[in-house]
Amino acid sequence: MSWLRRGATLIQEGSLYVLLFVLPFSTAALEITFGLLLVTWLLARLDPATRAETLWLRPALRPLVYAGAGFLVACALSLLFSTDVRLSLKGFTGKWLEYLVLLVIVTDVGSRPGVAQRSLRVLAISALFVSIEGIFQARYGSGFFLNHPRDVFRRMTGPYENPTDLATYLMVILPLMGVYALERSRVVRWRLWGLSLALILCLALVSSAGAWFGLGMGVLVLTWWRTAMRRYVLALLAVALLAGVVLIWTECIHHVFSYRWARWQAALGMIMDRPILGHGVNTFMTSGLPYGIVGEPLFRDAHNSYLQMWAEAGIVGLGAFLWLLWGIVGVWRRAIYRLSDGPHDYLLLGLTAGLVAFLTQAAIDTNFYAMRQAFLFWTLAGMATGLAISARLDPRL
Repeated sequence: MSWLRRGATLIQEGSLYVLLFVLPFSTAALEITFGLLLVTWLLARLDPATRAETLWLRPALRPLVYAGAGFLVACALSLLFSTDVRLSLKGFTGKWLEYLVLLVIVTDVGSRPGVAQRSLRVLAISALFVSIEGIFQARYGSGFFLNHPRDVFRRMTGPYENPTDLATYLMVILPLMGVYALERSRVVRWRLWGLSLALILCLALVSSAGAWFGLGMGVLVLTWWRTAMRRYVLALLAVALLAGVVLIWTECIHHVFSYRWARWQAALGMIMDRPILGHGVNTFMTSGLPYGIVGEPLFRDAHNSYLQMWAEAGIVGLGAFLWLLWGIVGVWRRAIYRLSDGPHDYLLLGLTAGLVAFLTQAAIDTNFYAMRQAFLFWTLAGMATGLAISARLDPRL
């Protein structure tokens, strides 16, 4: 049985590394690696010898269990009043339930010794490929690996189908790469600084005001904690913020308050009609058609994840979702207060900064409703939660 256990552990950790690498490149690969993670995790829970080897039995995570269960109940309630039960059921099982299961599994896997550090190496390699793809696309009009063209406005999309998804990925990864450099040797550190500068260049070529705004919030998280962090990271990220100032002033007013404002108004119309339980999860595109914009029959999303959650699942669903997010961020925040200011502990701070940037951008974009972006958040959130709850950070838990 011991060799089976070791084999399952290797498959589980290997699946996590593959998932982190393919996140920007393939939706199908995400589903396959998630399936492997799920099967091996369930086998460990069914085995009496390993059944209790999960962080989710610890008292520190009990509030998150309640919040996650409450959110799933709220989504299930919206099914009862959904305008399209089939779509809502598909969204419930194929999106939100899957994402929360991913959070649970990665929390356990990410808490194991050395997994977070190895995961960061995988993310750095994947980010390098993303930057090569993006820069090649900007120079020659199509990507090097996937041959994706630039969008209709000639903006960089990298391995994604649209520039906003690429901007979200870059915004989340940048703070993490910055702090990852702190624990490496001088030679590797300079390579990571070079990678970070390449990612900043790609972010500038994407021209996404929302991503710059989110990155600014991530910088605030980094500079809020330790003076050492300010000294090492602030200089690099200040370059990113300065580069984004022009974009924020020129694009934000036009793009956010014209293109998005009409969608927010439509979402508010949906909310006014069904404020408590909403129109049903995963029904925004179909239910939103009567509230849509003249001349735009394809009314896909609200360009605001929180408004869309309210429109689909009602104030009950939105409240439960915010309760869950507040609980997750609270776990990270309490662990950060206990950090010893060592280089390895910066990993949790870098993850928190990138994910706070994601949550910020979600207020003006569709982060939680794009599969690869949602996988990015819930995977890294699980890793951060595993680090925060693991005995390495607090043996008393």
